[in-house]
Amino acid sequence: MAIHDYVIANQNGANTRSDLNNTLAAIVSNNSSASAPTTTYAFMWWADTANDILKQRNGADSAWISILTLSTGAPLADYADNALSGNAIDGGTISNFTSTGIDDNATSTKLTVADTGVNSATTLAVGATPPSDVHTSWKNVFIGTKGNIISSSAAGGAYGLHTTDNAYYKASTGSVTYLTTDQASMHTQDAGTHKFFVAPSGTADTAISWTTALTIENNGNVAIDSFSTTGASDGVTIKPGASRIVSSSNTAAFSYHNRFYNTNGQVGYISTDTSATYFVTSSDYRLKENVVPMSGSIDRLKALNPSRFNFITSPLTTVDGFIAHEAQVVVPESVHGTKDAMKDEEYEVTPAVMDGETVVTEAVMGTRSVPDYQGIDQSKLVPLLVASLQEAVAKIEALEARVTALEV
Repeated sequence: MAIHDYVIANQNGANTRSDLNNTLAAIVSNNSSASAPTTTYAFMWWADTANDILKQRNGADSAWISILTLSTGAPLADYADNALSGNAIDGGTISNFTSTGIDDNATSTKLTVADTGVNSATTLAVGATPPSDVHTSWKNVFIGTKGNIISSSAAGGAYGLHTTDNAYYKASTGSVTYLTTDQASMHTQDAGTHKFFVAPSGTADTAISWTTALTIENNGNVAIDSFSTTGASDGVTIKPGASRIVSSSNTAAFSYHNRFYNTNGQVGYISTDTSATYFVTSSDYRLKENVVPMSGSIDRLKALNPSRFNFITSPLTTVDGFIAHEAQVVVPESVHGTKDAMKDEEYEVTPAVMDGETVVTEAVMGTRSVPDYQGIDQSKLVPLLVASLQEAVAKIEALEARVTALEV
């Protein structure tokens, strides 16, 4: 160990050589000494053997900065400006670290990394104060007053990732609990399935009873509410397979399954009762005016041209029906669209050229004219059929009366 003031005095050769050797010894040993050098320079080193610390002089040559422990090489921190106090870095880990402002010199807490809770669950809080009773099986990131991101420390089962509003897993009860007195919601991702839960307003620190609002399954099925094919609950499911859109009701009494609205209000609905389904459109007399009896229905009926045909896409299936524009002449309201109408359609002229996932050349798109097909609502033909039948019945009854009169 050596220490030196790094000044070579004016002296004879032997003393000068000794002085130089002492200077070099001080340099190679980082001024090893139990006491600080009496003469200091900006940025010089000092191996403080009394405290087992390697120190460096600051740029102003006004103080020593502790760098590391001499015996172990463990880093130390003595930087008052970055809100670390004392030897806060220990072996490369930061324990009980609270920042009063991250790079902004703010005075409010921005980030807290805490080892808290009855079971010492690791918790990260951003602008929040974490509860003291966080469950050990869950790792939490509390954000603000009510936000929380939760992930399990165990594998398998009903774990996964949860994003919650006003909820956390409580250690002492093992249940999901309100953070504050307010409503709560949660989005869960587990085994490729997304679930969205909601809960009414509840009291802080009490267990939450969730209602499943939406489920997106790994196979693409989407269930709204708690859909059930047995009628155990109300709900709707959207499936990518053959069933498509399916709804359930938890009652055998009258129940709406689909209701249709526009700017005039409700204009129709689909409903069920004990054993039947009803497809209902608006027909209340209070919605109508200029009501007159139908006449000449038989002549109009005879103008209809029912046919047998197959659709081009189903050449082996023959069906009964109407040609839309022919029926439109007789019952205009039964047909939607215009005969021989066309519409513009965008299509890909030349596909994009790809290099892996990188687009080398964009796809060339064009616009072409395609048929805008007509459609028919055959239920609109029913009034004409009924009126025609009534007229026919009236004629039959008149003929029967004449026959009876002749027989008498």
